Formats: sequence, C-alpha cells, structure tokens
Amino acid sequence: MSTGKPDFSVSTGNVNQLLTGLSGRFDNEQAGQKSSDGTTAQRHDGTTAVPSRKPPAPEQPAPKPSKYTLLLDEEDALALDFLALDLRRRLGRPVDKSEILRTLIRLADTESFVTESLALTLDRRLTPETPVNLPTRKPSHDA
Repeated sequence: MSTGKPDFSVSTGNVNQLLTGLSGRFDNEQAGQKSSDGTTAQRHDGTTAVPSRKPPAPEQPAPKPSKYTLLLDEEDALALDFLALDLRRRLGRPVDKSEILRTLIRLADTESFVTESLALTLDRRLTPETPVNLPTRKPSHDA
C-alpha cells in the first residue's frame, strides 16, 4: 500500500553537466550546418559538429588464389612434411605447406641468390657427377 511518501529519490541535478561534457567530443562546429548530411552529429543543444576523422575507405577484397596441382614423389613429399614440422617448431605455430611453397616462390622472385640456386639446380645440362656450387647469401651488416 502506498502512503504517499516515495521509497526512493532520484537526483537529476548532474544530467545537464554530463550532457554538456559529452558535446565537447566533436571538433570543428559550424553554425547552420545541416545535421542530416551524414557527416555531422547533432548535439543536445541543436548545434552540429563535423567529425574530426574521415571514415576508413572500404577494404578491397583479396584476389581469389589460383589452384595448382603439385605432384611429388615420396621423397619430396616427405621432405615437405619434415620442412613443415621444422618450421612449426621454430615459429611456434602451424605452417601450411601451401604457405611454404608460396613463400619459396616469392623468395625466388625477389632474392637473386635464391633464383641463381634454383637455376643451377634445375640446369639439365649438369650431370649427377658435376658438382653444383650453389651461391650463398652474403651476410647482412644491418644487424
């Protein structure tokens, strides 16, 4: 039953202060700017503000990768498995075999010593008796 006396009271004295403080978040206020143009925010007092940052550009979707079939003999398949396992141990995360092959392709495309090693290894004029002296990477003095 109600006795006419409220069981609780609500103080609204600081609400105006709070709302006024929130309106300070927007920069570059321009009087008379239309709030419906999508680039402004309407404040509680009816004024508007221009956002301080441009919205991020929409992200372009990544191009769809091409699919290739790779035929490996048992020895090469086992070597790729061991390489993936070794890289997993070194990096502390799983490494997909396709990631390994994509990285090797990029290395051969950008690093001349990898391209030269690949060319020497693939040179069909060499016989098994011919020693292949693969180029070595020169140490970097940047470190």
